[in-house]
Amino acid sequence: MNTIRRWVVVTAPTDRGEDPRDVLASALTALRDRHPDTTFRTAVLGGSGPAVTTVLDEAAAAGASEVVIVSGQTLHDRKMEAWFRRVVGHWLREQADATGPQVRLAAGLTDTASYADLMSAAIEGPTVPARDTTAPLSSPAWDEVPGFARHVLVCRGPRCSARGGPETARALDDALDARGLGDDDVLVTQTGCMFPCSQAPVVAVYPDDTWYAGLTADRVDRFVGDHLVGGHPVTAWAGARRDRVGETGPGLAG
Repeated sequence: MNTIRRWVVVTAPTDRGEDPRDVLASALTALRDRHPDTTFRTAVLGGSGPAVTTVLDEAAAAGASEVVIVSGQTLHDRKMEAWFRRVVGHWLREQADATGPQVRLAAGLTDTASYADLMSAAIEGPTVPARDTTAPLSSPAWDEVPGFARHVLVCRGPRCSARGGPETARALDDALDARGLGDDDVLVTQTGCMFPCSQAPVVAVYPDDTWYAGLTADRVDRFVGDHLVGGHPVTAWAGARRDRVGETGPGLAG
């Protein structure tokens, strides 16, 4: 009898600046103890954490026969659920090998009878007092805008994250590090959806007002050398765009 090589992927809408692997570490450790034959991973819909498609690729490469995707959120978000389904569907369509793992979607936590138990455990469990000695919302370190020459926006919305955004972001970091360029040279920000999703992965550069379409990881080194260092945008990779405000209309009030 064939052994089911099961993977479970616990998802979050975005990393919100913190890798969900760290947040879920204790829970995943307990789950691994209860299910020693299952491989557990985390993934995010967007942001700088491991993308859903990346983890599905890992599961397929490892020979998983079944992947169960479960939302780690404690509140049901129908919009995010629809996005996860769309991203998983995209991954399934991209698979040339029909022998890959079967992918199944688990019910949300709020759809299970044990959800009330989770809430009760939180209410009845240990609590800590709120305090007014927390770090303030302002800091001298945040008084000034960095002195960068260019601001690079790397889209990590759901579609870009499913179509090469994570690899582009990593390649960009590596290319800048290799040239010794920091935040005071090029400030890189990973963003949410920037909207021209069909051109994924999307990267924009300001103040140059240059938008790139399909800026995959293999193009990043030239992008850094020609544009960010040399000052010459790679026009062949420019994203299609509609007429800008002010070119065909009254423009914005100044």
